[in-house]
Amino acid sequence: MPQILTSSILLIIGLFVLIYSSGWLIQGCVRLSLIFKLTPLFIGVVIIAFGTSAPEAGVGIIAAIKGEKLIALGTVIGSNIANIGLILGICAILFPLKVNKAVFRRELPIMMAATLLLYILSLDLVLSRIDGVIFIVCFLIFCFISYLGAKKDPASDELSGFKFKPAVARINSRFMIFGVTITALLGVLLGADLMIRGGASLASLFGVSPWIIGITVFAIGTSLPELAASVTAAIKKVPSISVGNIVGSNIFNILFVLGIVSLIRPITLDPGVLKFELPVLLLFSGVLFAVMRTNYKITRAEGIFMFCSYAVFLVLLLTQG
Repeated sequence: MPQILTSSILLIIGLFVLIYSSGWLIQGCVRLSLIFKLTPLFIGVVIIAFGTSAPEAGVGIIAAIKGEKLIALGTVIGSNIANIGLILGICAILFPLKVNKAVFRRELPIMMAATLLLYILSLDLVLSRIDGVIFIVCFLIFCFISYLGAKKDPASDELSGFKFKPAVARINSRFMIFGVTITALLGVLLGADLMIRGGASLASLFGVSPWIIGITVFAIGTSLPELAASVTAAIKKVPSISVGNIVGSNIFNILFVLGIVSLIRPITLDPGVLKFELPVLLLFSGVLFAVMRTNYKITRAEGIFMFCSYAVFLVLLLTQG
């Protein structure tokens, strides 16, 4: 019993540190981006998406280093499914979402292509270091395309609802802002390390597969920053951040996180992933495309459908697991 309690406390503290640090990381990244005069649309789709994907990156990198590759992969796939079904579902239920056309025409097809690329590279049941290089190269191309596209379509009002913490707003030094950003990034890695220790220990104690822990507990936990950012943006009616953040985050999770993880340690997949989890991710991505294509908005009814679909996914996952 003491070991279960200790592991649970580690998991909870790790999740808290992870989310708290990612919040500061987003603040630092956005402030730096504004200092260097990047466009609001690029900040919404790329920079904030990077910040909200930091928990997945932290968990993935630490898990790979510790040899818990199934947790790393499960967290990414589960988080991407949760981002669409759970996060966008909740946001659309609360506030029907208007979709930025630039995001639909540029970033969404890239997200779908990245998801399809993950499936294709997984067909041999190994994500090798060469696959990792392919992911990273595609990630750099994505950033370049998004930057060029955002320069053509600046959408200058897209950050009107973003609020800086007073402590960050008062800092004028680039060096200080950079220091805050690096410190927050280290906090993300620390939180991820604590989560991995606690989660892996609980999985062992209860005889649960690390894959199940990664694709459920870690996936939902690391998706909380996306939920906070997207709900806040939905309230403020800032479409590039509410929807673009999710699309960008899913791209980051596959191309950047899995790219880095695969470079650290090649990932061996279970054949069942090709039959269930990855097809579900492809299906959710296709549903998001179909939903967004309808008048460039996600209605409350569509949000309820997406949320219920995610609940069905969890039930099926835990039943077969």
